[in-house]
Amino acid sequence: MLKSTEGVSFSLFVCHSVFTLLNLSLSVAALKNAVYGERIIKRQAVYMYAMWTLILALHTGIAFWKMEHLWKQIDTLTALIVVIGIILVLAIAKVKKLSLLDPYVKAGLAISFKAVPQFTLALVIYYSGKGGLSGIWILFGHVTILTRLVHLWISNHEKWDRNTKGSFVSEVWNELSWLVATAAWLLC
Repeated sequence: MLKSTEGVSFSLFVCHSVFTLLNLSLSVAALKNAVYGERIIKRQAVYMYAMWTLILALHTGIAFWKMEHLWKQIDTLTALIVVIGIILVLAIAKVKKLSLLDPYVKAGLAISFKAVPQFTLALVIYYSGKGGLSGIWILFGHVTILTRLVHLWISNHEKWDRNTKGSFVSEVWNELSWLVATAAWLLC
């Protein structure tokens, strides 16, 4: 991305940053509710999401600085679909009488901010070519998602708390949508 921003969507960076912030808040809540023996691995999750939040904030800043045409048509489509996802999550939360701070509501919002934009990324890749994404970047995406999934799984091998379960579910959707983007990349 430091040399070319072809195929890069600014809204994708913003949405990914919100995704990591939501998961950071879930991991902080899981740490606060953890019993003594669980605190070390829960603290590691907080560090993991804090690191990713920082990395994505830096990527978003670089994209803002480097992109010639910051907002593209696909960004508008992505934002519209994300807003629809947010509205659906909030409507379900209202029907189920769940607070906005409920871990499952946060997980639903995280899915809206991560999986949905990656599905639109798959469309961009499929229709316009691999543009700005290398094979290493695709592989790196899977490795990082699966690393977080394994960490979350290990941290709950005996008992699943709602906060960590919310992070886990959002990461599963993250991986599923990244698999779709990978399939689009492979078909190009």
